[in-house]
Amino acid sequence: MENTKNVLIIEDEILIAEDLAFLLEDMGYRHIGIANNSEKALELFCNHQVDLVLCDININGDKDGIETVQVLLQYKKTPIIYISAFSDQKTVQRAIATSPSSFLTKPYNERSVQIAIDLAVANFSKNSLQLEENETYQKLTQREREIIALIAEGKTSSEIADRLYISPTTAAKHRNNILAKTGCNNTSEVIKLLYS
Repeated sequence: MENTKNVLIIEDEILIAEDLAFLLEDMGYRHIGIANNSEKALELFCNHQVDLVLCDININGDKDGIETVQVLLQYKKTPIIYISAFSDQKTVQRAIATSPSSFLTKPYNERSVQIAIDLAVANFSKNSLQLEENETYQKLTQREREIIALIAEGKTSSEIADRLYISPTTAAKHRNNILAKTGCNNTSEVIKLLYS
């Protein structure tokens, strides 16, 4: 196990946060900090290289863990593992909308956390490597890659334009360039080609 993976812990119960930090160290990971609210999580996330996020759903502050993750994912796609005492249908559905790698319920056992972390890191790394090795992906510019990643997240053209600070016309032009370079008829085909 590489010891270079950095993990952000978002948890407002200090004993649980410290337990997770010790577990990560035993597994060969580094925790870059413990955040007990959304603001601290965003600060740590933006100021460090984060390879994985362990996040409680019920945290201090104005935003819960799911809302916090939604903000973090706008900055960088990162594997997420939720660890929560709440597993009701509504909470789970909200969590699923952020495409987490795993959802563990408290009280958790250390082995299930270890497995979830190892799988999340391995699958995310594997998917990233496959995408980087894809010949079609290599044809795309950095901006086109950003746009296709946002399309894969289900973003609309206007949302993409807003996120990337470009005009809707420019976003549409990039979409057309992507279709031309990949030989696809629509962006759904591009997603299947690149991510399947």
